[in-house]
Formats: sequence, C-alpha cells, structure tokens
Amino acid sequence: MAYRYGNREQICLLPACIDDYVGPEDPVRAYDAFVDALDLNALGISIDEEQVGCPQYDPRSMLKLFIYGYSYGADCS
Repeated sequence: MAYRYGNREQICLLPACIDDYVGPEDPVRAYDAFVDALDLNALGISIDEEQVGCPQYDPRSMLKLFIYGYSYGADCS
C-alpha cells in the first residue's frame, strides 16, 4: 500500500485566487462574459443599490449560476 507524504514547505493549501480553479478554455468563462454583457434593466431585472435589510445575492451572480447549472443538466425547477 502506498503512503501519502505531506510537504512541510507548502505555503498554501488552496490556490490564492478563485480564478485559478477555472481553466482558460472552460465554458464558464463564456457564461461569465455573456452575463456581464447583458443589460439587466432591459430584461426586467432591477438592481436596487439603496435597498435596506438583509443583503441579497447579486442578480448577475445568480443568473450565472442558473446558466451554469442549466448547461450541465441541473434541474432548476
């Protein structure tokens, strides 16, 4: 049976940036650029920066997550 050895000189356990998890040719980069190019107000999605109370998730982030899930066959209903 093989052993796993740790590296005591390792500085970080995880990458320093979330962007390092995604490859340069990954389709999620296209979804990100597509949603960033959309005019959400024209689609009827309003963003109220002056809203009070518990903060909601950014509508752009939620739309990106929806498109990502839909493209991989996640049931979003």
